[in-house]
Amino acid sequence: MGILHTIIQKYKDAKQKSLNKEEYRQLLLKAVNDGKLTKEEIDELDKKKSEFGLTDEDISGMRVNSYAAAFTAIKEDKQVTGEEEQELGKIQKYLGIADGEIQSDKKELARLRLLYEIQQGNIPTVAVTNLVMQKDEKAYWSEPAILAEEKVINRSFVGGSRGVSLRVMKGVSYRIGSYRGHVVNETGVVAVSNGALIITSKRFIFQGDKKSFAVNLNKILDIKVFSNGIHFSENNRSKPRLVKFVEEGNNHIIAAILTYAINHYNN
Repeated sequence: MGILHTIIQKYKDAKQKSLNKEEYRQLLLKAVNDGKLTKEEIDELDKKKSEFGLTDEDISGMRVNSYAAAFTAIKEDKQVTGEEEQELGKIQKYLGIADGEIQSDKKELARLRLLYEIQQGNIPTVAVTNLVMQKDEKAYWSEPAILAEEKVINRSFVGGSRGVSLRVMKGVSYRIGSYRGHVVNETGVVAVSNGALIITSKRFIFQGDKKSFAVNLNKILDIKVFSNGIHFSENNRSKPRLVKFVEEGNNHIIAAILTYAINHYNN
């Protein structure tokens, strides 16, 4: 009887602990769901943790998900202010999360912080090697990239004949008439040079191992920024240019810097 009672009690205790952990998890998510964690909320969380008899190990699995919930709330408007970054830092500290546990979130946070600063007119500057700068020119951004061009990747001959085929003997015939055909070129976009896309206060530059170019910002007619690259046309050039990013993720930053540079261009 004693053994059975012990087993039943352990089952009840485990079930209650599971319920307590779930209640605490919901309370934690509710507290951070606005991207902030007030002193009152911290006190309430600590009180519940003690009341439920939960250890740090019991709640370890909730920490990263709770931080992610707070970050999701803050980045909803696609930018992060300095104050919002501080609030996230407080939440991370309270939850005891190391940077290595949230690497992807921290990387995105840095991008969104930079994007906010750019939109406020605080443009970054970078050092670029092997680039002769013009007078009063500043380098704003450098991004690993690939120059791509449309080229013929395959040729085939397509045509047809018109006339009458006459059989001379078994296995041998000839056609009276004409044969008209033409070459069909199959084109595709291929990489032609590896290097870096550079945006300055005066120019849009590609520095490559095989091909390079530099275009004054006031010569750009049309420009489109995609998640994986940039497509633009310029004065006195019939074909548009295509530059692909080596890695995706910085397209919004690049678009914001380009917008600023073009709008503030001063020859």
